Amino acid sequence: MKTLEEVTAELNKTNERVQEALASVESDPSKLEDVTKLVKEELQPAIATLTQEREAAVREEEFKAMKSELTSLSTVIEDMKKPSGEFTLDQGEHSDEAIAQGKALPEDDPYRNEGEFSVYNDIRLANKNVADARERLTKGFEGLNEEGKAMTEGTPAQGGYLVRPQVERQIVQAKELDNVLRGLCSRLNVNTNSIQLDQLSLSTLAGWVAELAQKPETTAMSLATVTASVFTAAGLATVSNQLLADSDPAVDNLVTTDLAKRLVALEETAFIAGTGSGQPLGILNTPGISATPLASTVILDLLDAILDAIAQVETDHGAPSAILMHPRTWTRILKSRDAQGAYYIAPASGVQDPRTGVRGPTRTLWGYPVVTSNRVPTNLGAGTNESRVIVADFREALILDRQGITVDESKHVHFTTNQTVFRAEQRVGFTAARTPAAFNVVGGAGLAAG
Repeated sequence: MKTLEEVTAELNKTNERVQEALASVESDPSKLEDVTKLVKEELQPAIATLTQEREAAVREEEFKAMKSELTSLSTVIEDMKKPSGEFTLDQGEHSDEAIAQGKALPEDDPYRNEGEFSVYNDIRLANKNVADARERLTKGFEGLNEEGKAMTEGTPAQGGYLVRPQVERQIVQAKELDNVLRGLCSRLNVNTNSIQLDQLSLSTLAGWVAELAQKPETTAMSLATVTASVFTAAGLATVSNQLLADSDPAVDNLVTTDLAKRLVALEETAFIAGTGSGQPLGILNTPGISATPLASTVILDLLDAILDAIAQVETDHGAPSAILMHPRTWTRILKSRDAQGAYYIAPASGVQDPRTGVRGPTRTLWGYPVVTSNRVPTNLGAGTNESRVIVADFREALILDRQGITVDESKHVHFTTNQTVFRAEQRVGFTAARTPAAFNVVGGAGLAAG
């Protein structure tokens, strides 16, 4: 089976052949018949084959990554089964021979069957910085440093399992709940720092023809590659060990949750307006996406512009999946009234019905869902106070998840001052470039702050 790199290289070569064929037709129209035959008999079948091979190569890469993780986990489990001096959880016979062979716990071990302590409870207490619990858990490892070794969190069998695992799950959940674009866009788990997306464009022709007349024939074909990269976002927070030990509720959860919010804000802001330099390229800066200008600050003109954007997406691509805007833009629309005092965006029960705190308008425009995010820019334009409205089939945008939000902590960076450093980090990419026609951006002075 070909590797992903080999398939990508062949796709690039095929693209070069396509470009050469198109160039030859432009320079010498008499070659049209030969190029048409080349496209039908060689290039199109080759592209179809390479597409299948690429899908198979991607699946193979994913399988290898999963197999590697499973192999590592299996090794850790096997290591944990082996005797480890006095620190063993085996509850077998407590004879001298069994102790000597490392198969049982010695008489002075706190975790004997008849002992008053539980190793599982001590792990929980150790995570709360209870010194006695940590001392019992590390009994028997005092001499390791003399041999140049140490218990480390990075190696599960040497202490890593004492680190609380629930932090990452909580942060990932916060990410899913807070980033509205993650509920709209497509997602792909990747195992590299960039991927290439192939675009094949065929513009076929058809028409009415007279008897014996020449039929319309398609010769135009283009193959392009879009590259999407993965970037790293991270943040640090330093907390005193005394605060970690004494706080109620636990301050470490507050710190890690707040770090997660910062990463989520960075992520969604980049998906919308990222520059592509050191961060993902956002929708607003993606080449080829069409725009609908808006100069008027009148709400009816804004609604007309959004309708024009919907029509453009439907014409060039298909039905949009949502309309994304800043909360201040949606609030302006909701508050707008006609000359008779009736709201333009009325409750579902009738145009002239008055609003109440219970019965309000649904969050849709002409049947399309309206999604708001405070990460849509409001500092654009000549006056640096304009916002934007994005009408799109957001399913055509692709989020590349390389590494979910993970949290590590270290007591060694500021050991002399009794402080712990928390680090939150993620690796993610984004692209809206594979189908620019699925997006339209409404913008201009009409979206300045009212």
